[in-house]
Amino acid sequence: MTLEESTVQSHVTTGLPPCCLRIFRDKFILVGTYELNKATGVRTGSLDVYNVQLNLIKSYPTYGAILDLKLSPFDDNLVITAHSTGNIMIWKIDYDYSVPKLAMIANVQLFDTQVLIASVHFSPLDSKIISVTNTAGESAIVNIEAGGDIEAVTSQVIADSYARIDQKLYEVQGEEINAVDGVVEVFDEPHSLECWTAEFGQLSPFENVLFTGGDDATIIAHDLRSKSKIWSNNRIHGAGVVGIKCSTPNFRSNRPTSIITGSYDDHIRSLDLRMMGDMIYPGSNVPTAKFSELNLGGGVWRFSELPLSLKKNQSTDKNTLMVCCMYDGAKIVTMDENEENNGNEYFQIQHYLKSGHESMCYGGDWCPDFVATCSFYDKSLQLWNPYN
Repeated sequence: MTLEESTVQSHVTTGLPPCCLRIFRDKFILVGTYELNKATGVRTGSLDVYNVQLNLIKSYPTYGAILDLKLSPFDDNLVITAHSTGNIMIWKIDYDYSVPKLAMIANVQLFDTQVLIASVHFSPLDSKIISVTNTAGESAIVNIEAGGDIEAVTSQVIADSYARIDQKLYEVQGEEINAVDGVVEVFDEPHSLECWTAEFGQLSPFENVLFTGGDDATIIAHDLRSKSKIWSNNRIHGAGVVGIKCSTPNFRSNRPTSIITGSYDDHIRSLDLRMMGDMIYPGSNVPTAKFSELNLGGGVWRFSELPLSLKKNQSTDKNTLMVCCMYDGAKIVTMDENEENNGNEYFQIQHYLKSGHESMCYGGDWCPDFVATCSFYDKSLQLWNPYN
């Protein structure tokens, strides 16, 4: 079957190359940008806010390029950006139903200023905890509450917490920058090359597991309590592991011990890690219990889950992801239990968008009304709807 390409609804050229994005309240798009000055080696960026007409509302320059950004699942007024200068920035969104206004409430130095933080992820189970990964191959967790004993962390709690902490001067790219000295808990087992991504487990028995993927083609399961390695495998993927998606109450809940992975080798994979009983079997290069894959034609960089409001029209046996496929645009991929049971492919491409994504499609997100994706070297931000 030949798929018809989805149509671009609107498009804008960004000022700097867009690297990541998130949709805020279904009305605004937050875009993190990344620009490298090849002559000086200096990386800079910005956090840009667009409305659904793709008008730029406000650009917030950052001295380090932004590689990732996330909204807290507990308080979407809380945003964290991951930077090329070893730091994260924590932002508070003030929104009065006109336009969102962002204020940077903490600049936290986690690693050496020469280290790039490749990804940041909020724990789905603990509002105080995030994970970060970096280009030195490390993965770590950080308590963003920074002191005190608060059960529920909000953007205001964070702002109040960091207002009490002294800052210090760091020399960054030839300039002196004020930042808070962050405390990181690094996992014992690093990747031998860049650690590109991570994902918190959410359903039992993985609620105390962090999965990471690296340029060394390895996926590692870490114990959040002991910080030690549980399991790893570098024989499944033919290139770097750059995307991971765990099961959640609303996504593949019938497969709590299975994860979705994406790789530079162009494949999306489903891995069942229930090797012995109901638990993951520890060790290195222990085979998976079940394995499915599909070549998506481009490096499988990142995943974005189908919005909850759209799931009510979907079969309970079907799950859907929007996939950023790097040099082959973006695709909507379904995972259908019935298809697999009937001997057909588990992964099915339903829609795709290549137009405007001639270079690297690194960022994507969706809401009930549209999908937003961006292409790095094209400096392209686009809205499209696969269901129109």
